[in-house]
Amino acid sequence: MATGKIPRNPLQKIALSCSGGGYRAAAFHLGAMSYMNRLQYNGKPLLENVKMISTVSGGTITGIIYALQKQKGASFKEIYDFILQKLHSIDLIKSGIVKLNPDGEWKNPYKHKNLINAFAELYDEHLTKGATFAELSTMKSHLEVVVFNSTEFNNGINFRFRNKGTGYFGNFEIRIPEAAAEEVKLGDAMASSSCFPGGFEPMIWPQDFIHEKAEKLKALVDITPPIGLMDGGIYDNQGIESILNHKINSTEPYFDLVIISDVASPYMKAYQPMGDRPKTGLRALTLETVHKRIKKVNVWISLALVLLAGIFGALPLITSYSNSLLTGFSLGLSAGFLIMFIIKVVLVKKIRGMVRGALEKFKKALPSFYIDKLSNLKIEKLSVRRIEPLLIDRINSLVTLLMDVFLKVVRRLNYYKLYNNERYSYRRMTNLIKELTEVDFGNRVKRKKEDDPRSDTYWNNTVLKGGYADVVGPKIKEVSEDASSFGTTLWFTEDEMLNKMLDKLLATGQFTMCYNMLYYLETVIWEEGNGFEQLDAATQANLKLMYQQCKDDWAKFKTEPMFLCAEMSSKS
Repeated sequence: MATGKIPRNPLQKIALSCSGGGYRAAAFHLGAMSYMNRLQYNGKPLLENVKMISTVSGGTITGIIYALQKQKGASFKEIYDFILQKLHSIDLIKSGIVKLNPDGEWKNPYKHKNLINAFAELYDEHLTKGATFAELSTMKSHLEVVVFNSTEFNNGINFRFRNKGTGYFGNFEIRIPEAAAEEVKLGDAMASSSCFPGGFEPMIWPQDFIHEKAEKLKALVDITPPIGLMDGGIYDNQGIESILNHKINSTEPYFDLVIISDVASPYMKAYQPMGDRPKTGLRALTLETVHKRIKKVNVWISLALVLLAGIFGALPLITSYSNSLLTGFSLGLSAGFLIMFIIKVVLVKKIRGMVRGALEKFKKALPSFYIDKLSNLKIEKLSVRRIEPLLIDRINSLVTLLMDVFLKVVRRLNYYKLYNNERYSYRRMTNLIKELTEVDFGNRVKRKKEDDPRSDTYWNNTVLKGGYADVVGPKIKEVSEDASSFGTTLWFTEDEMLNKMLDKLLATGQFTMCYNMLYYLETVIWEEGNGFEQLDAATQANLKLMYQQCKDDWAKFKTEPMFLCAEMSSKS
């Protein structure tokens, strides 16, 4: 339970971060934003109180499109429909791979021809229409600050693409001049923010960001060493740090509320070592037995070639090597087999030399410590079934470390910065894709007075009390569990389309945002001693009015989780 006081103007200045997670993230965050746009606070949509967005990877897809379209005066419905149409229609992996073909269309000759730059071209063509950061220089919407996060591989820290005058474009170590920054295409920033390791190669700054009209970026090539940029999720998959660093020297946090919209899971599958394999077939082989078999086959091939060369060389004795078709044919075959034998001998010798050379290079590359220790392992006597787990378990543990353990540690550290800072009491809220699944709800939430000793006032007024079936219910459970099981991809399969996965992701963003806003408002209004009574009457009334709207909507969501999706699609 928080110990601080609520801000003097709750909900006036909101920062929204949108995590990475491919199309799952893009759709979930769009759903969350659509519910914020539905909520009315002080006579206008709550979404219009968002002053800063900080996005990563898949969240950057939604974030950049939203910021750009708002600059052009588009309504939220127009932006919503545009993003949905693109998510429905663009299979980025398929289209990107087609671009890599020799005859594939490659529009920007300055870019390295690889998959992430193919994506950058697709983003530029279909999503941002050639727009650059110059279009975000003077903000014309409710947004004051936009930050699209990536990770740079020179210093191992965040590299921020942001609008003019709001901080370093790049970071403290690598500061990009404003004139050059304004030439950067939004599609390139989108690609840089979402090029996750393993799936893509790094984008290279500034070479991969140059285009025909980027004279300032071209000038940077000669004075800037190449810098690898990759997915922002490597450093901060939630984009939290960029928000916490905004006007950090203020006496109190700049934002009245920080909302973290997050599709990343705090959980991971338990590591499973490779089990014992049956000693049959190929798994029974050892390098020693393979070598013996190859040697035996080699000998038999040599004998066969020599024997055939001798047989066909002697066959013309029947005709005393007369000038005949048989003699010519036999001698030709004999010469052919003899040449094959010689070629085989040469090839075998060459292959042996190459193997020995490779082993020698490998040994020289290893520290002497490993050579001394590994020489005691008689690897040639180990069967495949014994070598297999030695290799597979190491590979699997390394992948788990990089893709799960490391990212989970980074996630916790970034949440720690927000949730262990008392300055942000009553100024923070999470919107997590998994939190309304039965397992996650049971692990995290205490919805009974005996488990959560808040005041009687709170428990007498909250509508979020009881067990999972009472608070959430079976209909929301079905949709949220389907949505949260969707993987981190940049496409939807036909089966997923038929199953309306995109709509489920949107709806989960909507009703999860409703739940969290309802929970936040109940804490603000009904938790005793938090300063609510000291707010002016108009602010109290606005908060209670929005709280009533959340209560009504939550009741609708529990009956029909997809109702807002249906409303959005039915509007002209």
